[in-house]
Amino acid sequence: MPYLIRTFLLLSLVALAGCSVVPTAEKPIDGLILLTPVKGANTQVLKQKVTLKKYTQAKQFLAVTRFSAQETKLVALLPTGQIFLYLVHDENGFEEKNESGIALPSKDILAMIQFTFWPESNIKLGYPESQGWQVEITPNTRNLYYKKTLLLEVKIESKNVSIIHHGDHYNVDIHTFDQEVLPL
Repeated sequence: MPYLIRTFLLLSLVALAGCSVVPTAEKPIDGLILLTPVKGANTQVLKQKVTLKKYTQAKQFLAVTRFSAQETKLVALLPTGQIFLYLVHDENGFEEKNESGIALPSKDILAMIQFTFWPESNIKLGYPESQGWQVEITPNTRNLYYKKTLLLEVKIESKNVSIIHHGDHYNVDIHTFDQEVLPL
C-alpha cells in the first residue's frame, strides 16, 4: 500500500509540474481602451453620421461628440431625432445610458472615435507597446495591432472615416458634417 501512495504522489507532482511548464492560452483583450482627455486642448464638438455594419445588418445614427480637457461625451440620435445613447468618459470612469434596446459596442465606438481623432502621442500612451500594442499612424491611416495582429484599421479621407474592427468583425463609417472648436 505505501508503494501505491508514493506512486500516486509522485505522479501527482509530475502532473502538477507539467501543467506549470505548458504555456496557457492568453486571455483575449476585453476591448479597446478609452483614452484620457487631452490636457490643455480646446473643446471640440463633432456632429457626425455614423453607420455601424456587421455582416448584413447596418445601424445608422447621428452622433454629437464633445471632447474637452475634462471629459468625452457622445450623444447618439436616431434619424427621427430621439436620443437613444448617451456616453461619458471622464476621470470617474465610463458611463452609458442605452435607451434603444439594441446591443451596441458603446465603449468601443467611443474608443474608436478617440483613436481616430486623438493626437498620436496620447494614443501611444494609452496603447503601450509593453502591453502588446502597436500603433501605426500616417496622415490618412491609423492602424492598431495587438500582439502583432491587426485589430483596428482606420482610413481618413477629408470628412469621411472608415474603420474596420478586425477583432469583432464589423465596420464603422463616420461622416463628419460639422466640427466646431470652442474657445477655452
